[in-house]
Amino acid sequence: MEDLNIRHFKLTNGEDIVAVVSAKNKDNWLLERPVIVNPNLMGGYSFAPWFPFSKTKVFKVAFSNIINSTGIDPDVKESYLQFVLDMNKQLKKIEDGNQQMLAEMEADIEEKVGQMFEDGVLVKKKRILH
Repeated sequence: MEDLNIRHFKLTNGEDIVAVVSAKNKDNWLLERPVIVNPNLMGGYSFAPWFPFSKTKVFKVAFSNIINSTGIDPDVKESYLQFVLDMNKQLKKIEDGNQQMLAEMEADIEEKVGQMFEDGVLVKKKRILH
């Protein structure tokens, strides 16, 4: 945990994000598993996925979009890592649930199509010409 370069970034659009730094290039940072920092009503903060509808894990952020960055305290680092691990577990549960739901839907469709064949709905009947 000590060797991970986890930093807090203040972006020009006002967002605060925390992420693992994969690389620092000539004109951008490569950030892995970024999360947005949201203030809560109790005066503390909470994490949320930065791009909640994407499976992408590494993002390129140009220096021109960053006001400042700094390392984070060990307690915040631990909270960040726990959030990311929990988020990965949730995604795995969703993916597993989706796979199960798809399998059930496929079985249901196969059953209905089979029933339609048995009932003669999908069988092409020969026409008799007189």
